[in-house]
Amino acid sequence: MPIKRKYQLITIKGVKALMSDGSRFQCRYDLVELNDGKPRYQCIYLVDGRESILISDRVSEQGIEARLFNVWPGLFKHHFEFGDGTDLAFGSDFIITTGELRGLDEVPRKGKR
Repeated sequence: MPIKRKYQLITIKGVKALMSDGSRFQCRYDLVELNDGKPRYQCIYLVDGRESILISDRVSEQGIEARLFNVWPGLFKHHFEFGDGTDLAFGSDFIITTGELRGLDEVPRKGKR
């Protein structure tokens, strides 16, 4: 899935560095797929006003791709291990709020490019 916005890139190794340095960061989970009622999310780390998208440590033949999470167990496990310590709140529209940050709805709409 191509990344639609311009983000800096971050890997789990980079997140671990933020955590070990004691850097303050926030997590946002943007809804990017909704197939058969099964939402998938990408994780955005906000550090010093910059948005960084979580990518895989490995590059595939398709190039750099955002890591995508299913709600269970992936997103829960990731947030508890590498998140910002906030609670996850789910809206009826599948949008996740972490602390005061509300995720974005980035699901492509029919007829929209």
